[in-house]
Amino acid sequence: MSRIGWVAALAVGFARLAVRAGAAEGAPSDLTRLEALIERQGRALSAQEARLADLERQNRDLQARLDALMARGAPHVPGGLATNAAAVQTAHAASPAPTAAASLLAFTKPNGFSVVPYGYFKFDAVHDSARTAFGDAAAYVLPHSLSGGGEEDLSFSARESRLGFAVTAPAHPRLRVTGRLEGDFYGDLANQDSYQFRLRLAYLDAAWGEGWSLRLGQDWDAFTSFHPKMLDAGILAGTGHLWGRRPQARLTKVTPLGDATRLVLKVAVENGYKNDVDNDGQQDSNASGLPQAVAQIALETRLLTRRDTLLSLAGLYGEERTRREPSADSYPVELVQLAARLPLANPFTLQGTLWAGQNLDAYYGGVLQGINLADGRAVSACGGWVEGVYDFSDRWSAALGYGIDNPSDGDLALATSRTLNERIYASLFYLVTANLMIGGEYALLRTEFKEEERVTDNRIQFSGQLSF
Repeated sequence: MSRIGWVAALAVGFARLAVRAGAAEGAPSDLTRLEALIERQGRALSAQEARLADLERQNRDLQARLDALMARGAPHVPGGLATNAAAVQTAHAASPAPTAAASLLAFTKPNGFSVVPYGYFKFDAVHDSARTAFGDAAAYVLPHSLSGGGEEDLSFSARESRLGFAVTAPAHPRLRVTGRLEGDFYGDLANQDSYQFRLRLAYLDAAWGEGWSLRLGQDWDAFTSFHPKMLDAGILAGTGHLWGRRPQARLTKVTPLGDATRLVLKVAVENGYKNDVDNDGQQDSNASGLPQAVAQIALETRLLTRRDTLLSLAGLYGEERTRREPSADSYPVELVQLAARLPLANPFTLQGTLWAGQNLDAYYGGVLQGINLADGRAVSACGGWVEGVYDFSDRWSAALGYGIDNPSDGDLALATSRTLNERIYASLFYLVTANLMIGGEYALLRTEFKEEERVTDNRIQFSGQLSF
């Protein structure tokens, strides 16, 4: 019997004794009515006890389902924000957590592994007043000498549609192991008509002790904590936002500093990919024999609202090597980045980053320019982005932002080298249902060149997304 049951039984017993002790002074009818009342109260307390026990069982079941569904996944809307320490560790952006609808497709294998599918179907309609690099995932505006005079472009695409699986290993007393596998259809980024499947994320997580975790596999760069809230699949690539997904080994430590304050430290070694500027068939970062080393320290706390304020400082160092006669040349990869997410009021958040470094084309920095082979130097650049997000209601939200990437002109050689790239954008999102989103976005892109005419693009996008 539970504590409530014992209390109820004792109360009923004492009440009966009191009633019978006073029976000589009261009428027999009064005694009967009092005993009947006590019996009803006893039955009511017993029913309440059973109801509480049932609620406890339901709570345990719901908690178990929640643990399986989340599988360390961070909630996400397109370009969404990380909102807690666990999300800071995942960084982030841009992978939706399993929804309630996905739980209907979840299953548990005989060996105890829980598997939850998730993803979304996304349609994008984009009109550009001038040609851009990568089309529906715009990075910069092409010069007139390469774009055919700045011709307009209209594209329909479903390439950002996504499929993933969140996995939770059987329970262990000292180790919690989860994993994630996710892909989309941007395997051939430059060809808007191509729908090649592409691996986005593939990693395992092992968490233990007081806030320790180890991630092995392909994930977002360790220096990235959040992304701008926008519809464009490029999420400001080439215009101020540095990001990428690559194989890595990452160690994270979350240290509570109070009820609402946490310190998150991440160190990682990553594979630097996408560069083969000398066309020798080997990635320049691999040729150096060194990994890219990343470190980030982040502080999460609550200041003006109940939502977390995030402040972070990150650094990256690596090296690339090209094979040039008579000997190989080495070029450093360097980055220092400051990031802040500031909830200034319950419906309004101000967020952004500032960074500086060199040879950052693998992270979409330097307007995708990393090494100047003609002069034998790495391209230095600085930039960042700032954005205000306003939630009008549970269904309506909007974002207004600006991004800039400014490479050093002296580090560039070609006439078509990009010396400045910036974007102003405004986005509007509406949740038709809990799983169906429609949105619109306008962006003004401007790209400047070393010896070419400056070009601009007016970009209008409509998107629809069904998440599961």
